[in-house]
Amino acid sequence: MAARGFGAAHPSKGPTDMWLFLSSRIRTWLLLAVALPLARTIIHRAAASASRRDPNSTAASMLRRADSTLTSLARRRRGRG
Repeated sequence: MAARGFGAAHPSKGPTDMWLFLSSRIRTWLLLAVALPLARTIIHRAAASASRRDPNSTAASMLRRADSTLTSLARRRRGRG
């Protein structure tokens, strides 16, 4: 029987177990500080690209609406700080 050291990982546990150790405040902060700006940038670029191709398409209008929503969320969040 071999003893497991500090570096040995439990076979059934994956990298998602790391999130269990983070408090809900830290997870919320990570979401607002990292994921929201990243999503906003990606959607903004996609909206600009779709608008250049066909400004009247449904996809372009949906992306512009999503971009507007994320921008207003970011401004509201920035105003709280």
